[in-house]
Amino acid sequence: MRDKGGQRTKAIILAAGRSTRLRPLTEEVPKCLLCLNDETILDYQMRRLAKLGIKSALVVAGYKRGLIQKHIKESDYNLPVTIVDNKLFYETDNAYSLSLALEHVDPAVDAVLVLDGDILFEFELLRRLVQSPHDNACIVENGKKIEAEDCKIIVKNGSAASIGKSVPGNTVYTSMIKMSNELLAEFKQALKEPRAKLEWYSEPLNRLLRKFPSAMHVLYTNGMLRCEIDTYDDLIQARLVRQRITQLEHGTHEI
Repeated sequence: MRDKGGQRTKAIILAAGRSTRLRPLTEEVPKCLLCLNDETILDYQMRRLAKLGIKSALVVAGYKRGLIQKHIKESDYNLPVTIVDNKLFYETDNAYSLSLALEHVDPAVDAVLVLDGDILFEFELLRRLVQSPHDNACIVENGKKIEAEDCKIIVKNGSAASIGKSVPGNTVYTSMIKMSNELLAEFKQALKEPRAKLEWYSEPLNRLLRKFPSAMHVLYTNGMLRCEIDTYDDLIQARLVRQRITQLEHGTHEI
């Protein structure tokens, strides 16, 4: 899709990790190919991106890359997909994966929509993010009990002032974000320094938010469904959430 300024939006899905907390399930397949009842996590995300008119997607793969490539080749998502190979997935975190994907992005003409490859969400949440009039926006979950390992956001005047696991925020980042223009250009450069550092992308983003204190608009879940899948219990919960989303979709609109 193209935004008001003529930008083209590229979706980036980060799916390179080994997902050791989901073993033995992930000894056979990468996490993004685990099933949520009737489809894989990757299928769910791709089909909703296509529904919103996203014209292309970049999937950063590392662990069991061949299975992801084969699955995408055999699937009909109605949008072209490029596999970005993270050969250093054993020794890097998602900042490096995102930096590799951003090599395929030109901030002068592209906006990006970044999703972790292990999240499930209501379609309406994704629609609100994609169609937000703000150049840069992220979704945070309000009302959730904060856990120590959560990536948190401090919100000031409707914008993200800080982000990170060590940030004393009262909202939880959902790993759903869109970026464009100057902030995207600066973020792309920040992720290159140094390229293979063991770091989450929230850390360089947090440094940038101090430079651009009002750049990142915050959207709230406000009770809409979403979840992240890190453990077997998370996967079981995600399948229940998927059932609930299906019920909501059939009760409101067809996806």
